Amino acid sequence: MTFDPTTSSTADILAGSPETSHVAAERVSVTLGDRPVLRDISLSVGAGERVGLIGENGLGKSTLLRVLGRDLPPDHGDVVRAVTGRVGFLPQEPAFPEGWQLGDVVDRAFTELDAFAAELRDLEARMAEAEGTVLEDLLARYGRAQDAFEDGGGWQRDARAGEVLDVFGLGSVARERPVGRLSSGQRARLALAELTLATPSALILDEPTNHLDDRATGWLLDWLSHYRGPCVIASHDRALLSASVTSIADLDGPRATLVRHGGDYRDYLTEQRAARTRWEADYTRWQAELDAVRRRIAKSPEAGGHGREMRDRNKMAYDMAGAGAQAAVARAARAARLDLRRLLDEPVPRPPQPLRFSAQDGSTPQDTGEADRSGVPLLSARGIVVKHVLHGIDLELRPRDLVVVVGGNGSGKSTLMKVLAGVQRPDAGSITARAGLRIGYLPQETDYTGAHRPLLEVYAELRALDQESAEEELGRFGLFRRADLSVPVERLSTGQRRRLALAELFADSPELLLLDEPTNHLSLPLVEQLQEAVNAFSGPVVMITHDRTLRHRYADRVRELADGYLCRPGR
Repeated sequence: MTFDPTTSSTADILAGSPETSHVAAERVSVTLGDRPVLRDISLSVGAGERVGLIGENGLGKSTLLRVLGRDLPPDHGDVVRAVTGRVGFLPQEPAFPEGWQLGDVVDRAFTELDAFAAELRDLEARMAEAEGTVLEDLLARYGRAQDAFEDGGGWQRDARAGEVLDVFGLGSVARERPVGRLSSGQRARLALAELTLATPSALILDEPTNHLDDRATGWLLDWLSHYRGPCVIASHDRALLSASVTSIADLDGPRATLVRHGGDYRDYLTEQRAARTRWEADYTRWQAELDAVRRRIAKSPEAGGHGREMRDRNKMAYDMAGAGAQAAVARAARAARLDLRRLLDEPVPRPPQPLRFSAQDGSTPQDTGEADRSGVPLLSARGIVVKHVLHGIDLELRPRDLVVVVGGNGSGKSTLMKVLAGVQRPDAGSITARAGLRIGYLPQETDYTGAHRPLLEVYAELRALDQESAEEELGRFGLFRRADLSVPVERLSTGQRRRLALAELFADSPELLLLDEPTNHLSLPLVEQLQEAVNAFSGPVVMITHDRTLRHRYADRVRELADGYLCRPGR
């Protein structure tokens, strides 16, 4: 965590009210290496506003926060920070001074309060020797300093520090513990503890709930809801975005846009669903109008006269009427052609179908009525052992089974997934699967051969399709814009590479899903689609996830991997 003081006066820092603060990025652009990350992006956050910044990984959220936190100067544009005190910036991987101990970090959080305490002691000593107007002036200064000290919780300094450290799982860590000997998760929690203790005038937070358990997350959400200064929070935590923000800012890097939505994440979802409904209605209207215009053109006669037989005695009348009818028909045909051109020049693209796992014949698995519903396991794992990691895992997977595997880092969750997927051989035990079972395995990271080649070419090779068929298949999923298809895979953002892995997973028509952190790096609308697809899937699912919303949704399906064994939490 870093602090950027905008004034050197301690009295001014704590006397300044967060309600008057304002932070803004004005048309900022940033290029990292040869890759444009932010292009002409603006974001303004006033006092009392808590903006949830969302978007896929790799599209510039952290870069924008670094710009706002003055950790990275923009190539173009301005950063305005009208704050009386300090701006607290929490990066995903906070750094601390070399050789610091935990106690040093806590003391830094109270820099202003400790300065006030020192000022109070100095004023007390000076008042003991002063008199007259000098004493009156010192008394007034003492009163202001005392008010600021008390408002900042000075008398509860040590109690507050103990409470916050305990909430963040650091209460039992000695103050003399070198910060360099803490785990990455402990360092992240320590940085967040420092920030909440310091209560700066403005907050810039990058994924603050990473490394937090449910207790710490709940405490943080409550703390944020009472924070009065401007606050920007980049987060994939849907619970945080639903409980603690006043608006959502959706950053779309490829389109170089940042769109602000009023309300919390639930309001954002409602707005997105309404926009989808409008899109579908617009497309239906456009398609109906296009069909009607084409029918008009097809039925339009090539010449006037309508095939009526001409009578000699009425030749002049016939010619006049025929000419008029022909002109009318020509006008109608011309109008129809203009309508057709207008519709084709301003097409409404077809909304992509919601993501669903389908059988190889194109139907959804729940519609196939296959005999797998007999209760016979599709896959059985017996006595799985991987040295130093797994010590005897038994697992049977039947249709509609769903298992959420939780456990600490290094507990063997991803190793278990690799064994179930057949990617890694166990040292002991056996895996038995139904003949021909199609397993859909989504690892945390996917490497692609020939990543220097365009996305479409790589996908076509993965799917053994010609490029035209591959483009059509990708188009059905709606995961990429047409312009993305020509981008080399190695130049795709982290989120775009995750979309490529998802496209392959959906296209393979799996009958069993093994998902290792499936929501990582994805935009939240896509996370919602993926969750709905998993809900509708009739085959068994094994999922590893840190997504609190998913874990809570499937709370009765959670199994903990600890000490090499898979069991219900708490056992």
